[in-house]
Amino acid sequence: MAEDDEAKCSADVAEGSYFMAGVLAILGLMAAVLVLSGLFHSVLRRVGQPSIISHILAGVVVGPTVLGRMVDLRQLGMKDAGRALGDAIYYLRVVFMFFIGLEMDLRYLRRHLRASIIVAFGGSALCLVLATISGPFFYGLLHPGQRTFQPESLYASTALFMLVLTSTASPVLIRIVTELKITGSETGQLAIGTAFANDIASLAAISMMVVSPTTYDKDGKPLPPPNRLVALPVVKVIMFLWMAFNVWVSVRIMVWMTRLVNKTKQGKQYISKYELFAMLVLIVGLSQHVQLFGYSASMTAFIIGITTPREGPTARTLIDRLAYPVHSIIMPLCFSTIGARLDFAKINCFTPTQFLFVVTYTTLLSTIGRVVGTVVAGRMIGIPARETLVLGFLLNVKGYADILAINLGDSTGIWNGAAQGVLLLSSIITTFMAGPASAAIVRQQRSAFQYRSHCLQHLKLDQELRVLVCVHGAGSVHSMLTLAELSKGATPVAIYLLHLIELMSSRKYAITHFYHTGDGADEEDDDSGRWGYAPVIDQVVAAVNGFTNGTFIPVRQMTAISSLETMDADVCNGAEDARASLVVVPFHKEQRYDGRMVCRHDNRRELNQRILQRAPCTVGVLVERRLGTIAERQSTAAEGGPSRSADDPAGETHNVVAVFLGGPDDREAVAYATRLAAHPSVTVMVTRFLPAGASVHSSTEEEEAMADEEFMADFYARFVAPGHVSYTERYVSNGPELVESLCSMAGMYSLFVVGKGADGGSAAVTQMTSGMGGLYEECPELGHVGDLLSSDDLSGCCASVLVLRQHNVRQRMKQDPNGVDDGLR
Repeated sequence: MAEDDEAKCSADVAEGSYFMAGVLAILGLMAAVLVLSGLFHSVLRRVGQPSIISHILAGVVVGPTVLGRMVDLRQLGMKDAGRALGDAIYYLRVVFMFFIGLEMDLRYLRRHLRASIIVAFGGSALCLVLATISGPFFYGLLHPGQRTFQPESLYASTALFMLVLTSTASPVLIRIVTELKITGSETGQLAIGTAFANDIASLAAISMMVVSPTTYDKDGKPLPPPNRLVALPVVKVIMFLWMAFNVWVSVRIMVWMTRLVNKTKQGKQYISKYELFAMLVLIVGLSQHVQLFGYSASMTAFIIGITTPREGPTARTLIDRLAYPVHSIIMPLCFSTIGARLDFAKINCFTPTQFLFVVTYTTLLSTIGRVVGTVVAGRMIGIPARETLVLGFLLNVKGYADILAINLGDSTGIWNGAAQGVLLLSSIITTFMAGPASAAIVRQQRSAFQYRSHCLQHLKLDQELRVLVCVHGAGSVHSMLTLAELSKGATPVAIYLLHLIELMSSRKYAITHFYHTGDGADEEDDDSGRWGYAPVIDQVVAAVNGFTNGTFIPVRQMTAISSLETMDADVCNGAEDARASLVVVPFHKEQRYDGRMVCRHDNRRELNQRILQRAPCTVGVLVERRLGTIAERQSTAAEGGPSRSADDPAGETHNVVAVFLGGPDDREAVAYATRLAAHPSVTVMVTRFLPAGASVHSSTEEEEAMADEEFMADFYARFVAPGHVSYTERYVSNGPELVESLCSMAGMYSLFVVGKGADGGSAAVTQMTSGMGGLYEECPELGHVGDLLSSDDLSGCCASVLVLRQHNVRQRMKQDPNGVDDGLR
């Protein structure tokens, strides 16, 4: 009776009687996946899980394992929820694969090419060895009770098993790296580059496997091909070359069309929505064209995405307009089909104990091979052990090439339902392990970073200086980057720029990528410009590009969008990720057209105070008065001056003075000035103030005074005696005399470098600053000297001022003896 009902239902489905019911069922499955995925991710993200785990678990729930037992989709002509979702989002999967290729920035691979290849080879090599050795054993575990095996199916299963173990899902890894906030660190960039290398190799192997693959029956015997000529090796090579030619033609068409649209839209930020729709139709059409010849449409879309030119409005529109729907809708649906295909009812050839053993065995093989191989390869090229552990767990994430391999094994009959269940569950577990393991190691690294000394005084001159400069807008980009460039001296400098954007409650989203164009903009572009942050971001990007094009100095850009109350945490995280020794923030006042300093954002002053207190390294506050434009131009060479330096494209000489009274902050200022002195376009003068009537070696009973004397003696021997830095001493008795002496220096220099100074310093410092408290107290966070030099009351001072506060590990430990700063929790 049941068979008659099913036959009648199938006939009705074939006639279209249940078409609308099927459509509603598919829409219901999609809605359930999106809702469940959001609910799962709201819980799992707290334990360091990427969003892909939530998507797969949502698919498990709507699949035959849970909801499939309550709702029988076969009555609507559907085998199960996994295949129903997969068929419904077929074209969306093509768009998703194209977007994955478009997002794959190969600059990460080029930047760390040697290290990425070595790490990828090390982890994959051990996985290949383990898969080769254990492949026959794994095949036997999947077929309990079977005594004889066909060699062809055994070899094919081992080859696919090797591909599953060695694969790395770069889209998943990028999500984890982004959520861990290590994209700006060397570890994060190396992980992305290595994942790209793994992906390219895995997808190349799959591309060759899908060319007229051999199919197998239930007993593992290869089925004869429909045409015997197809089985010939020469014919297979010809078919592969023919498909490669069609892929190449599709790629060239896409590249040509992209450049044509860019040319017609020259000067525009975006293409129109009709042109965007036409480009998507072209992508799907080209992918379907190649599939007619036997190649995967998804793989073709991925290759088209990789090769699409990134410059111009076309790629910008594709990335910005597709980012939200792909990550929020298409990606959950695509990955949910993985979980929806997991049916534990089909795993009937195992007992629960056997199934647990096979899953554990597969998971351990993948984890041990990847982690151990990555650690060994990383240590061979000098990567620290903890970083190699992070790389090992990150590169063990699955969910991309391995799924393609599992699908290939299913379609060719190499693996049955039990094998798919084992491999899918193992991939879910390995990905589930990667997030918390990597997060725990990264947290430990950040904790160790916070409680190590990161001050310029202890950094050797031949060591790389890592500088994080913070900007609120495009106006301060040039001065900040000029200061960072001058800091390099004779050694390399790694410059990171963090664009701080205040999160406004009136905006639609925290981050949008829509631009407002003045002329010829569409109505939707005007609305996007009003609501988005991208115009501000674009101005900063343009300013950075202008600087880098003129100086050829790479700048790594980051953007933080948050409220001012929590923005200091973003700065601290950025400093930790960049492993910066110096963070430079702009003064809350800006110079007006008449030269006076005005405050337009008073809440930024509180932000600077929190950064000064909580930053994990030395912090500098830059009071900018047109740094880089007020200095002497070396065009005076025509009057007998020195010729322009080849290392200074702007042709400017910067006269810098470092003021030293005493204390750790002033020592930091002098240490920074010595770095500036190594730059060919900078001349440095160090001026030390001493109490009148005291010699250089007085007050040795004080610990700080002894530290000052040792530091200055070393400084004099290394820099003053050889003639690298000029040095002078001035004697003052009190604060008013100090003010008078500083006023006499105004107008002589383009940059003052001073220390903030701590309350309750040495007796000499207290004597020299006594009486200044009632004169200048506008910005006490700058210290006595910094407050004076940044004030408009100091007549004739048109120099920029950099106020430094040295990173103090002992003070941080006193603030938080448990090892975690309250402000960073």
